[in-house]
Amino acid sequence: MEIKRRRKQQEKDTRLAKAKAEGRDVEAERREAAERTANGDGWRRRHAMWEKKMVQASSSFQVCLDCSFEDQMTAKEINSLASQLRYCYASNRRSPMPCYLSATSVVGETLQHLENVAGFSEWSHKAFTCTGEPLEKHFQSKLSSVVYLTSDSENVLETLSPETVYVIGGIVDRNRLKRAAIERAEALGVQTAKLPLDSHLQEMQTTKVLTCNHVFDIIMKYKEIVCGGSSQQPWRQALMDVLPNRKGAKFVPLGQEKSDTSENKQIESTEAK
Repeated sequence: MEIKRRRKQQEKDTRLAKAKAEGRDVEAERREAAERTANGDGWRRRHAMWEKKMVQASSSFQVCLDCSFEDQMTAKEINSLASQLRYCYASNRRSPMPCYLSATSVVGETLQHLENVAGFSEWSHKAFTCTGEPLEKHFQSKLSSVVYLTSDSENVLETLSPETVYVIGGIVDRNRLKRAAIERAEALGVQTAKLPLDSHLQEMQTTKVLTCNHVFDIIMKYKEIVCGGSSQQPWRQALMDVLPNRKGAKFVPLGQEKSDTSENKQIESTEAK
């Protein structure tokens, strides 16, 4: 805890030194910020910026976190899942191109952990829906547009479709709960797909199993890259930007990316193949 506190203080001191080096009046900026907070201008400005960012979300895909596996997880794993949900919410809120994000089957201990988070009751104002309803009920009218993301799928996710609801299984220990996500998808009769990890990654020092927030961040980064037209290899770039250094990811050299077409089906939209 002390190390974390010192790191935060160092970061604060660095920002302050940079501001002074740029000739900025830090005290004046603080007074202006306090005035904006007092009269509500800061909130109105942030809200207007959020509304502007959300304009594109109506024509974008949705992402859902399926939390129906709580009864198969330990208390520690449930706590970890709640943290991952928080990371997803925060990441979506920071994104320049947020999407409508939901979490289904949020009950029991998972819900208790979230309710202990300050400001959780306000998440719904930032494009986040949290419900105790199961996935199949919440998206009853859209099940044909659901694609459940799981590494056990035979389908490789080639592109993202704006009409699709991409589902991430809320499972923490996927090595212990093997095939839980795909069995859930098969029981619902929905399409499945996997991220193109094998096409771009040679190896990882740790497991290729990703957390819920990493999967979410990769999807959102891919969307940002594609819309910005900043890369010819959006999946590769998204993986490079999102995967933490501790994963020790080694990428396939450019031009030597592996093709999955010979063994797996490519999934580009929600249309039946």
